[in-house]
Amino acid sequence: MTTSQGQMREAYPILGEAYRYRSDEQDGGFVFSLEGDDPVVLDATITLTIEARQAGEGLCGTESGRSLPFAWAWVGAELHLWLDGALFVFQRVETRRRGGSATTEAPGDILAPMPGAVLEVLVGEGDRVERNQTVVLMESMKMELVITAPRAGVVRRVSVEPGQQVDRGMRLLELGPEGGTGDSG
Repeated sequence: MTTSQGQMREAYPILGEAYRYRSDEQDGGFVFSLEGDDPVVLDATITLTIEARQAGEGLCGTESGRSLPFAWAWVGAELHLWLDGALFVFQRVETRRRGGSATTEAPGDILAPMPGAVLEVLVGEGDRVERNQTVVLMESMKMELVITAPRAGVVRRVSVEPGQQVDRGMRLLELGPEGGTGDSG
């Protein structure tokens, strides 16, 4: 049995607090546990049993006994999970300072989470976007993927166009800071 553990923070659809995670590989599948400090839910531990069908795909058994289609892909330091058609993005959390808080920063590049086709680009260069605003629609593995901005900012560059095939990790958009226009007095 192979075990990995650490901390991850949900980056999409909601920027959240860090979760402790543990992944145990066993019998051709995985048991994945997330444990957080949710003040509303006393037992904030989620356990998912994942049966791998092929690389990056499988079925996920929930605690309620449901079996849902499931896919995953690592995009840099982000783990992109598709569970029953919904996209979740988690970022690894690194603690660099002793006694400091764990931090992650949203990168400037918005990357393709998996290979597919660009269906629609909903923003243009110079457009201001809000965190979690839909910026690109893609199709991959017969699923429509909604790609959103990880933070508020200004679109610096659009790197793709509708109909274009993209590989996993390919830049779709480059997002700059909100005040990145260099205004002077």
